[in-house]
Amino acid sequence: MKHVALATLILIGAPAAAMAGGMAAPVTEPALAAPAPVIATVPSTDWTGFYTGLSLGYGNSYTTGITQSGKMKIAGVNLGYRRDLGKVVVGGEISFAKDNVNVGAASTTINSTTALRLTVGTDLGRTLVYGSAGVDRANATLAGVTATGTGYSLGIGADYALTQRWTVGAALETNRYNDFNNTGVNLKDTALALKVGFRF
Repeated sequence: MKHVALATLILIGAPAAAMAGGMAAPVTEPALAAPAPVIATVPSTDWTGFYTGLSLGYGNSYTTGITQSGKMKIAGVNLGYRRDLGKVVVGGEISFAKDNVNVGAASTTINSTTALRLTVGTDLGRTLVYGSAGVDRANATLAGVTATGTGYSLGIGADYALTQRWTVGAALETNRYNDFNNTGVNLKDTALALKVGFRF
């Protein structure tokens, strides 16, 4: 009888004890915040500023109507400034190129050129298409004699912005030296150059 009474007390007391202590409240895990979106850096489409670069090209050369192929602008460097006016980009550039151009006559080569150019281009966003015109000063060897002469250059080109700072491009340019250093020799060359640039 005692056992029955004890079992009855346990059965009655267990729910009461559970109600007195209460059930443990469920733990709510904090919601994980969504990762911030990764925003790719878009290169600036404003071409205003200073720049410098290197170029490597190959072209054809001529002297008084005789055509002779030759390497040119093996190592070229430039420094310039551009001003982006919206759709139009204007600028100026000075460049130096170490040439090795056989101009079709014995012992006649263009050794180096220094040029000052004006450029006018069209802003197409990450691409800049431009034309150039300038004055060139060349050092040449004519029949074994070193001389210098002044001429002019005309060209077209395009640059593409890879990043905020780095650009790649190409330019087609022709140089003319009429009556080079009063020798009666006309020197001409045309070259296509690949370019790598850095914008400040």
